[in-house]
Amino acid sequence: MIRSDSSTSLLSSSTDNNNEATSSPPTSLRYTPLSSIGPLINEARTSHGTHFTYPYQFRISQINGLERLIHDNHDAFIKTIQRDLGQGDMYAEAFEVGAALQGRINYTKSNLKSWMATQPKSTPFPTNLNIPVHSELTPYPRGVALLITPWNLPITLTITALLDAIAAGNVCIVKMSEKCVHTTSLLTELLTNGTYLDERVVKVVNGGAEQATELLRHRFDVVSYTGGEMVGRIVNEATAKYLTPTLLELGGKNPVFVTKNADIECAAMRIVWGKISANTGQMCICPDYCLVEESVKEEFVEALCKRMDEFYPVSSYTGNSDGSRGDVGKMITVEHAERVVSMVDSTCKVIYGGEHHDTKERFVAPTILEATADSTIMKDEIFGPILAIVTVPDLDGAIEYVQSNFSSKGKHPLCLYMFTKSKTEQQKIMDSIPSGTCAVNDVIKHSANYNVPFGGIGTSGLGAYYGKFGFDFFSHYRGSLILKNHSTLKWDPAVWMQFPPYNDKKVFAFRSLSKLPLIFGPLKKIVPVAKVLLPFVLGSLLFWAGMMVERFKFFG
Repeated sequence: MIRSDSSTSLLSSSTDNNNEATSSPPTSLRYTPLSSIGPLINEARTSHGTHFTYPYQFRISQINGLERLIHDNHDAFIKTIQRDLGQGDMYAEAFEVGAALQGRINYTKSNLKSWMATQPKSTPFPTNLNIPVHSELTPYPRGVALLITPWNLPITLTITALLDAIAAGNVCIVKMSEKCVHTTSLLTELLTNGTYLDERVVKVVNGGAEQATELLRHRFDVVSYTGGEMVGRIVNEATAKYLTPTLLELGGKNPVFVTKNADIECAAMRIVWGKISANTGQMCICPDYCLVEESVKEEFVEALCKRMDEFYPVSSYTGNSDGSRGDVGKMITVEHAERVVSMVDSTCKVIYGGEHHDTKERFVAPTILEATADSTIMKDEIFGPILAIVTVPDLDGAIEYVQSNFSSKGKHPLCLYMFTKSKTEQQKIMDSIPSGTCAVNDVIKHSANYNVPFGGIGTSGLGAYYGKFGFDFFSHYRGSLILKNHSTLKWDPAVWMQFPPYNDKKVFAFRSLSKLPLIFGPLKKIVPVAKVLLPFVLGSLLFWAGMMVERFKFFG
């Protein structure tokens, strides 16, 4: 692995838990030579073939290593996030290195032993013909995992993918985004220097499209990709060649339904926060556009503008010495900033903002605008601090808009948001609009819940992960049948029935036994009642038996 000189020296003076040497984040990223990628993958496959990742204690030690990696380098990560994304401390704590990520790690540590355990399973007829026999289900590592992670949540999404894959016992090849130079350089050093993780567990490939293309030429046992739809299709096509299980976490245009039964102030506060504070709109879970009923539109727009002024005043746009701009971050590149600004065309009516953009400094100011179905901004995911509003006559009109423009074309959102106090409306929206995930009267925060799966549907993704669901994706569940009957005697009924020569008697016996589950199946319903009544029945029988014995003695 080739690293930048600055990142190589990052930890050279200290290997203790304080790691003060990480206080100065690296400033450059060295790309991995194409010629070294193949040997790197072969090395990972050879390592995994020794099964060194299988034991529970080893997996826990690696998860503990990930936990220490985040803890020891907390301040250094905050600095790299400031330099790469222009975000402040609160953003880093909330979305990257704080309680949400720590909670996922703790949850996995607490449950890993039970997840890894072999589960006994029932064995039905005719599989159980040769008793004694039992069945079991055991999760095994898939093997060598390729994890391609994005720039918009560079720490959280890299560590989360690693956490799930390592918990399942895989060896990982990680390709992080080259756009987050400082964060990727720091993570590269920390993941591969042997201080926190076994050097055999994680290999890092850095670079751009050429390195990613070279990686996808090779066979992996499981692949996870987080990013845009276009590249997701390329990844899926490449992995399909090897029939590799692939997780695609993509994105899309996430709608927000605001009905006449919504708490308007609550909706405005949460939508504005989710659009701007969540990496300045650069998250696949951000609200993309609002479908607002005409009867509450003016009140809603007024509330939005009020919250914009309160949370993100123009005075905060001037920027801070650390590169951040108050509570409004930067776009990842100049090109991306220019793209977002160019999406506002003549069909849009700007309601708030639209000024103070500084694309050369990667800054796009928070903006609210009215749009139509023909607006450029309604064609693709915005991925920036611009909130589009579409006015609809009523809830049915809002549902029809999404269905005709997106759902009917398989363009399902990753997140479906709605603000309404009516449970009837909530259920109607959820039943009408397919989506990967959903949140009612809130945004963004549902994605931090590791107790439920996170993933898309249609063009917003394929598969799901987080917590147990991530462990399951990175595991192969192998079912096993264990037979303890070694009989070969012809008079053994099971041997007689299973093996040739066959005759009418064997056919009749097999058919008769096949009907037993149909006969005894309904009896299962009375088992709970029978368990309660059985002691009374047995007690009564014993009592009457005793009485009869005493009677016979008396008359005998």
